[in-house]
Amino acid sequence: MKNILLLPLCLLTSYFLPAQEYRSSSNPQYWKNRKPFEGYWQQDVDYKIKAKLDEKTSIISATEEITYYNNSPDTLPFVYFHLYQNAFQPGSYFDKMTKANGVTPHYGKYEAQKKNEEILSLTSNGIELKKDEDNTILKAYLIKPLLPNDSVKLQVSFNSYFDSGSQRRRMKMFKTWGYTHYDGVHWYPRLCVYDRKFGWETDQHMEKEFYGDFGTYDVELNMANNYILEATGVLQNQSEVLPDDLRKKLDISNFKDKPMYSEPSVIIPYDTTGTLRKTWKYHAINVHDFAFTADPTYRIGEEDWNGIKCIAIAQEPVASRWQNAASYTAKIIKTYSEDFGMYVYPKMVVADARDGMEYPMLTLDGGFDPNYRDLFTHEVGHNWFFGMVGTNETYRAFMDEGFTQFLTCWGYEKIDGKFRIQYPPASDYVNKYTDGDLIRNSEVYLPYMTDAILGEETNISRHSNDFGTALRHGGGYRQVYFKTAVMLYNLQYVLGDDLFLSAMKHYFSQWKIAHPYPEDFRNSIISYTHVDLNWFFDEWLETSKTIDYGIKSVKAQKAFG
Repeated sequence: MKNILLLPLCLLTSYFLPAQEYRSSSNPQYWKNRKPFEGYWQQDVDYKIKAKLDEKTSIISATEEITYYNNSPDTLPFVYFHLYQNAFQPGSYFDKMTKANGVTPHYGKYEAQKKNEEILSLTSNGIELKKDEDNTILKAYLIKPLLPNDSVKLQVSFNSYFDSGSQRRRMKMFKTWGYTHYDGVHWYPRLCVYDRKFGWETDQHMEKEFYGDFGTYDVELNMANNYILEATGVLQNQSEVLPDDLRKKLDISNFKDKPMYSEPSVIIPYDTTGTLRKTWKYHAINVHDFAFTADPTYRIGEEDWNGIKCIAIAQEPVASRWQNAASYTAKIIKTYSEDFGMYVYPKMVVADARDGMEYPMLTLDGGFDPNYRDLFTHEVGHNWFFGMVGTNETYRAFMDEGFTQFLTCWGYEKIDGKFRIQYPPASDYVNKYTDGDLIRNSEVYLPYMTDAILGEETNISRHSNDFGTALRHGGGYRQVYFKTAVMLYNLQYVLGDDLFLSAMKHYFSQWKIAHPYPEDFRNSIISYTHVDLNWFFDEWLETSKTIDYGIKSVKAQKAFG
């Protein structure tokens, strides 16, 4: 037990040791040091990104150097990139699908010009590469084929545009108290995954799920001087951008008595000349994505659990209702680490960002206590079966969203008890005659049963874009969340508490910082438990059969005694 508890401290230290990098023999999480099975392989990628965000135009201008390692047995004559933001423009595949469902999107000024992710140049060894761009997928032809066990360096110059059209766009900006808030997500050209099951994964982005290779990220973000940032990875130059005296002024405890929605104070005056800017430098390993959030009104809370920094950043006008956010996050990390597998990253951030979305070490959230508790347990939970276990969630969303919905209920109950913590209704009468909200009912069973009763129970083992209308959670897509969660609670019932938890820990340990598919989860659980569960997984995952218990007859008997 002592070795397990010390692991995050070792990992935290490793971020500051140059020799401890992703592909190092001393990195205990690197797949070559702990293969899920003999013969397994996955690709590695290192990103070095230097970016400048112009707050006057809301444009990111950036350069990106990528080192891509071919660990496959195949020779690769070309590579593919995801340009996720190109989904949000006229004529895109997502635009056509949206209109086919009777919805006409409104596009912002950049989106209307098809300025989302703009590739200015793509080179290798100084030579411009031939490329074909098909909306959110870009194909780049290498100068020479990339052989097995070899690597290639690619240089990309690009712009990314923030905008505010009607499509749900995770990379977004919004005005708040006279400032512009930015959520920088899926904002850079990201290499597609080449894996053992499908080769290149080149699904067009339709506003659903994601898939990426693990590796290293070194990112420099140049911002106006008054912005406060959080991001994936460890901040490398805190003394420059967030010195101790400034950090004390920004501490969330300073605003515990501030009236809700009152105007924020000015702690860092904005330099209108644009000459005073800050460059925030982050380093991360064992991750498959990088995201950031930035806001001049962010105030910072922090709690430590087992060497892991649990950080909350809230806009000052609501900071009084975010006082427990960091400590609640620490409870979530503790619960999932102890019950399902130790968190391997050095920090976890919950950010007040009008959203509900997950990225490695960073979640974008909203609301305030106690209503944000289930959102926190969900988005932080994603760092297990999305962040650390890097499934192809585009192909099978249930392996991330469904597992995380199960964790949401598990963690929420473990921390707060069976009933949801809520503010009592204003009416004494309503309060008196209102039953408490059972977390497991509202988070798992009721949504599943509602869909089943309405005849919308679906086969959840399908592509994330292959649910009815494919818009948002319609067409049965929300079954990905709730049917999977019910399945896992049913698996707990079938195996018993102890064997179930041990089997889930085994699956997590076997596949963290790797890429499992549904058959890998099934095989992991069956091989560990020595129980034939094929009947169980076949019916839950491969059919639309509905659990339908009923009472056929009642027989009266004499009572004993």
